[in-house]
Amino acid sequence: MKRISFSIITLMLYSLSTFAQKTKKVDDLTFLFVDEKYDKVVYKGEALMQDADYRKHPLVYIYTSMSYYEMSKLPGKYSVDEKDSEFPKTLKMAQKHLYKFVKTDQKAPKYYDNSWFNDFKEYYVHIADTSNSLAQYLYMNDKFRKAASVYKYAYRAVPSDPVLLLWQSISEVKSQNAVEGKKNMILALKQIDENYKPSKATSGVLAHGMLLAEEYLRTTEYTKEAAKAKKLVAVFKKYDPDELDKKKMEARKTEAKKDDRVMRKFFSNEEDEDNKDVKGEVIIKDGYGSGGNGTKTNDQKLDELEKKETGGQ
Repeated sequence: MKRISFSIITLMLYSLSTFAQKTKKVDDLTFLFVDEKYDKVVYKGEALMQDADYRKHPLVYIYTSMSYYEMSKLPGKYSVDEKDSEFPKTLKMAQKHLYKFVKTDQKAPKYYDNSWFNDFKEYYVHIADTSNSLAQYLYMNDKFRKAASVYKYAYRAVPSDPVLLLWQSISEVKSQNAVEGKKNMILALKQIDENYKPSKATSGVLAHGMLLAEEYLRTTEYTKEAAKAKKLVAVFKKYDPDELDKKKMEARKTEAKKDDRVMRKFFSNEEDEDNKDVKGEVIIKDGYGSGGNGTKTNDQKLDELEKKETGGQ
C-alpha cells in the first residue's frame, strides 16, 4: 500500500500555519500525524467530532481518515483488522471519515473562509486503489456481498470515481440485490462515456466491468445502455488488455483462492449487514481481475456518526 506523500504533509503544515489561530486542537492533530502517532490522532480526532467547536472542521475528519489508513499498513505496530483488535476495521473507518470530510468541506468556506478538498487528491487515489484491490479479491472469491459493501463505502468517500460505483452495482447483482444493482449500474453508465479519463486506481478493471454490465443489461429493458457498455469495452481495454483474457482471469482467480489469510485479517468471522437477505434474479456471469496496486485492509455506520454530530438531525 502506498504511503501518504510528503506533498500532502506540506499542505497540512501550510493549513496549520494559516488557520492556527482558529483551530488550536486541529493543529495538535497535524503534529501528531506528522509524528506518525496515528492511534493518538484517531482518539483525539473522534473526540473532536463530538465537540461543538470542532465537529464542523474538515481537517478533523481527514486526519482521522488518513490515520486509520496508515495504521492499516502497520499491523505489527498497531492492533488492527482482527475481530478482537483495538481498531478492527481500519479501511472502512478511513472510508467513512473521508466521506464526512468531503461533506464538511463543502460548508467550510462559511465557517473557516477556506476549503481543503483539493489538498488531498493524492489520498483519494490511495483510498480508491486499496478499496478496489480488496473488493476485487473478495469478488474473485465469490464474496459478492462483501465486495459490494467495500465498493459502496469507497464510492461514498470518492464520488469522483464512478468505476467504484460500476463495480458496486456488479457485485450487488451477483449478491442477488438486482434492484439496487441495476439502479447503480445505470447511474455509473451516465457518468462514464468514451471521453472519460479513469483514475489509475481503477482503470485496470474498467473494461471488464463494462463487459459484465453489458452482459447483464442486455437481459433487461436497458438495451440502449447495454449497447453503450459494449462499445466502452473496446474504448477502455487499453488500460488492461489482459483483463479480458479468460485464461489469465482464471489464473488470477486460482491464485487468489490459494490464500485465505486476507479474508481472515480484514473481516475476521464478522458478517456485514449490507445487502443481507435480499432477493433477486442473478444473470450476470463471473468476472475476475484487478489492476489495482494497493494492499488490502478494512466499520460503525456512517449515518449513525452523522446523526451524533448533527444532534440527530
